[in-house]
Amino acid sequence: MRSLVSGLLERSQQAEARFAKLEAGNIQLREENATLRLENTRLKLDNQQLSDEIARLKNLPPRPPFRSSGTDKATDAKSDDKAQAKKKPRGAKLDVKRVSREEILLINAPAGSRFKGYKSAYVRDLVLASRCTISIDLNALTSWQTRHSPEAI
Repeated sequence: MRSLVSGLLERSQQAEARFAKLEAGNIQLREENATLRLENTRLKLDNQQLSDEIARLKNLPPRPPFRSSGTDKATDAKSDDKAQAKKKPRGAKLDVKRVSREEILLINAPAGSRFKGYKSAYVRDLVLASRCTISIDLNALTSWQTRHSPEAI
């Protein structure tokens, strides 16, 4: 039993030593990563300055001012934004104002169901109808009925 406990103790000490080495390596890698990020940022700035200098020497127009991509606006949505309030609805939503016919459907509710309120549904239909139109020219044909004859003359 003692040998088992002493073996486990040795293993735990070895694991602690490996863990300490890994922690030290992790700290070193984090520091190196931070310095590399700083160097990368500095090199990007230098590259941009050199590109601007080349453009100036070639008599090219300067770079436009930096504008944000708009992702900040999306995350900082304000409720009283005037641009959002002035947008008009698009598409079929405007048909609600041009209702030509109203139908009320009465439904027998299943037993045990509760009344939850009314709902409106707008349906867009295509109606095809035939119409018979007569056009009368008053000068072409006139018809009269006299007191003496039952038929029209």
